[in-house]
Amino acid sequence: MGRSPFLKSRRFHTPLFALLAVVFLSACGVFGDVASGAYSPPPDALVVSFIDVGQGDSILIQAGGENYLIDAGDPEEGPNVVDFLRSRGVDELDGMVSTSGDSDHAGGLADVLDAFTVENIYVSGYPKETMTYTNFLRAARNERADFSEVHAGMGMEWGGVRVDVINPPPASGEGLFENSNDNSVGVILTYGTARVLLAGDTEEKAEEYMAMGPYTGPLTVLKVGHHGSNTSTTPLFLSRFPPKVAVIQSGADNTYGHPTPETLERLRRAGVKVFRNDMHGDVIVTIDKKDVEVMVQNP
Repeated sequence: MGRSPFLKSRRFHTPLFALLAVVFLSACGVFGDVASGAYSPPPDALVVSFIDVGQGDSILIQAGGENYLIDAGDPEEGPNVVDFLRSRGVDELDGMVSTSGDSDHAGGLADVLDAFTVENIYVSGYPKETMTYTNFLRAARNERADFSEVHAGMGMEWGGVRVDVINPPPASGEGLFENSNDNSVGVILTYGTARVLLAGDTEEKAEEYMAMGPYTGPLTVLKVGHHGSNTSTTPLFLSRFPPKVAVIQSGADNTYGHPTPETLERLRRAGVKVFRNDMHGDVIVTIDKKDVEVMVQNP
């Protein structure tokens, strides 16, 4: 049986999601429960699900009847990501992004490729020689999807959502960064007046590059870089991309100390509402023409 987002978490034992309406485009909020049942994404909304994969990243984007997955956590998380996608009404993926070849991002992608037809695959141009990434590339070739290396300046449309790639730099300029994390794929989703920034494990150098680029401005949602590490979410970056909501994808009791107190303090001082996979389980953001609603598995 597929995993239902309305059943109790693998890590947090709570029977139902609580609905927390974080309303920025209108003046009222709503609090209540969500009834369980088959899920179908709202036809006129952008839904971004930050999947709880422990110490790793995995994000499902749904809009206009299309489905896109960014990363899938460690290899052991692959089946859990597949179950989550099925529970959210996914039967095929219009696109998949591997932000980096690190195990905690790319590890579960091979399982997803085995379970779903994938039309397009997007990767960073930074070479990875890990076994995890090699397994992903082998599965991607078997899928025979359209395969693209992406870089800053490229644009796409996902189900009516504008997608701007803002990292890594194009090879034709100054080239890629020395630090592998800084070459993570970073994108901004624009839906109406809402903007969502997702940039994998980018750290200080890449954040400076993005902060000096043409895409700066307020954000509706920020996926905090590198699991809340102190080397990301720098003061410069927060000043150029001030978010209303931040989501941190880190695992409970992880050995890295993520998110760090310094990062949490920077977000607190900026007045950002923070949601965390290690505390809240799956975090699902729904953005329509008027409201931004955040569902958490463990309220």
